[in-house]
Amino acid sequence: MTIDPATLFEPLRIGGMTVPNRIALAPMTREFAPDGVPGDDVVEYYRRRAAGGTGLIITEGMAVNATGAHDGPIPLLFQPETQLALARIATAVTGEGACIVPQLWHVGLQDSPTTVNPDTVKQRPPRVGPSGIYGNGKPGGSPMTDAQIADTIADFARCAAGAMSAGCDGIEIHGAHGYLPDQFMWSRTNRRKDRYGGDVAQRSRFLAEIVAACRAATSPDFAIIARISQWKSVDYDARLADSADDWAAMLAPLCDAGVDAFHCSTRRFWEPAFPDGGPTLAALTRRLSGRPVIAVGSVTLERDFKQGTSETGGGIAESAARSAHVAQIVEAMEAGEFDMIAVGRAMIANADWANIVREGRADNLRPFAREMLATLA
Repeated sequence: MTIDPATLFEPLRIGGMTVPNRIALAPMTREFAPDGVPGDDVVEYYRRRAAGGTGLIITEGMAVNATGAHDGPIPLLFQPETQLALARIATAVTGEGACIVPQLWHVGLQDSPTTVNPDTVKQRPPRVGPSGIYGNGKPGGSPMTDAQIADTIADFARCAAGAMSAGCDGIEIHGAHGYLPDQFMWSRTNRRKDRYGGDVAQRSRFLAEIVAACRAATSPDFAIIARISQWKSVDYDARLADSADDWAAMLAPLCDAGVDAFHCSTRRFWEPAFPDGGPTLAALTRRLSGRPVIAVGSVTLERDFKQGTSETGGGIAESAARSAHVAQIVEAMEAGEFDMIAVGRAMIANADWANIVREGRADNLRPFAREMLATLA
């Protein structure tokens, strides 16, 4: 299949950040940060993907405080030594001509109470959530107080300022997949009766206040991206909104707060936002918000990232399908459905995914295999 990928290699303006092309590394938790501090291997991991032609590096989630940290060895951005490590990553990435945004992360009450490791619980502060309810509907403690909410918002802002000081071009706030900001937006986990609860617009207040605080703590040209989704890690069929009107009501406070772009996480980037058809979540978000949108979901993968891999293809599409995927991305981008595509596991397998696609060699993409997750190649 002959593909002209030129559209993927046009620059894109997101706030004050000019990304050299339309390809991003999707944020993926790698767990190679002992004591919460990324080392030389992590610096090189991101640098290789920037050198491979990726325009925007979105790092794995970095915890904004101890309460919101995932139990594994992830970066703890609230630590001064982690911010120094981030500065080294930023220098390496921008030295290759790419832009970089760290993802700010607070897991909230994400872990199911039936799967929590008791030994781990003893080593970290108690989890917090909007209403003390896990994503599976089980109770998980007391609702967050106003003081806890204010402190958490301030923690996001401090980490945003730290990212700017580290030389990053912006941040991505993880408001998807059932983590803390998403728990506020989801009616199953937000039963509050105060200003942070209620209809979908009111439930987006927490994320909007995070955005506003990060905007106030950084320069006007520092890019702020919000990652949003319908699905949750604990419920693939979950929905924040059941209609375009509800989705618009959720987006409006975020736009007013200063979001520069949205990263719409879906399991398959080509599927419609709602069961009855219509535009994709990325296309709908772009139309309703007027902001640039990053699409993501099973790019050049045969199966989505939560499914198993094929015996022969390792989860990556067969060669003809890989080229067809790239053609589909180009067609959708040229149609104005989204502005950038984020690539996940296929870029773990191919650090030079962007250059391979630029050269018209999508059929030659290496297959992803689960054992690749054990190293930072």
